[in-house]
Amino acid sequence: MPKLLSIATVLLATAALTASPALADPEPPAATPAKATADFREAVFTPVDGVLDFEETTDGIKVAGTFQKGFASELPSDYQLVVLDGAEVVLDLSKDFQKVAEIEAPEVAEFEFVTKTKQKVADIRNEDVVVRQLVNVAAGIKVQAEIGRAKIEKP
Repeated sequence: MPKLLSIATVLLATAALTASPALADPEPPAATPAKATADFREAVFTPVDGVLDFEETTDGIKVAGTFQKGFASELPSDYQLVVLDGAEVVLDLSKDFQKVAEIEAPEVAEFEFVTKTKQKVADIRNEDVVVRQLVNVAAGIKVQAEIGRAKIEKP
């Protein structure tokens, strides 16, 4: 009987140790989403002043921002927001921006949207994000003029 008792004691001790939450394997920490920031600063040829924050999500890239200066038109459709690699557009944020932008010239109120893309924040870091405005240059002739440019960097 003592041998049976010692086997039962060992089994109970093993069960207690493996069931103990303090001794169980901890859950791995949640991965921190990749982030980046683009800080626009008003200059002679770039009137836009504001900040855009980028964060990776399961659906795409979340963009949040605000602009304090630089917007002459109150029509969101007059603006493009694009990420450029040199002169090539690698990510067009225009449609999503136009849906949420609340413009009271020269400002754009705080906004947030998720652009559905397979690209990651790492793919757009060190690229330029550019704000373009549709401008009348002559009767009936409109062109997109760059009004702001900022480098996308780690926060």
